[in-house]
Amino acid sequence: MTGPTVGLARGSRVAGPARLRWLGALAGCLLALAAQANVFVEDRRQQQDAAQPPWRSVGVLRDARSGAGGTAFLVGSCHVVSAQHVARPKGRTGQVIEFFIGADPAQPRRFASRSRARVVAAGRFAARHYEGMAGDWAVLRLDSCLGTRYGFLRLARVPVQSPMPQGDLAVAGFPHSRAHLPGITVERGCKARDHGPVSGLVGVDCAFESGMSGGPILEYQPGRGWRVVGLVQQSLGSVAGILEDYSMVHRNQMLSVSAFRPAVEQVLREQAWRALPQPAPGRSPT
Repeated sequence: MTGPTVGLARGSRVAGPARLRWLGALAGCLLALAAQANVFVEDRRQQQDAAQPPWRSVGVLRDARSGAGGTAFLVGSCHVVSAQHVARPKGRTGQVIEFFIGADPAQPRRFASRSRARVVAAGRFAARHYEGMAGDWAVLRLDSCLGTRYGFLRLARVPVQSPMPQGDLAVAGFPHSRAHLPGITVERGCKARDHGPVSGLVGVDCAFESGMSGGPILEYQPGRGWRVVGLVQQSLGSVAGILEDYSMVHRNQMLSVSAFRPAVEQVLREQAWRALPQPAPGRSPT
């Protein structure tokens, strides 16, 4: 997947027929890895001011070597989350990844800030089967703690046994088809439609497109505000144009926050521990 051109702004398990349906959907995915998008009924996406919360905590992750990339979002002062196939294009490790944030309100694909990033935790991702898709997440540490400037998104607590959000959803990202537009692309009002065939995978009728992989899917929770319930994983059976209705053959697949929240919490705990004052050499802690 070719990533967006970015720069810095100046100054800155299932049996019987059900199993056949899942296998058919997977086959459609494997035949359409390079296809365009799945948009259902109507395209409700709009450009929003990237300086406003919660969108200000969403940016672009890009491989400096290949140009491949997608969307990522801050989950702490110094950490972002994205899909692993975005953070590690073609399965490579050790490459230089850059995170861009602070989309310019007037100039497309211009950002106020950037930082190098490295993967510090990741799932067991494999693109060719559903179990591997459920591992399509990565946590990255930034060299510059941009969350102190742009804030970060809070993760919802979603039971593994009940991964489907019940309310309206919002998805944010930087799709390729809108690379000529400033700001960030947001869709509100989409819904979770199904889940499975393995824990963590949820079908949604939100519009997905190349460049959005790794972006946050949020639900507004009264009294708590916006919470991340998942991330954009991929489209199955992608096609050009607008589809008449959602189906499992043309499934836009969300990875539930339940798949990566434990790893994020562990990484943030370790970061907090390292930030504590350490005893001087040869002295016992009080």
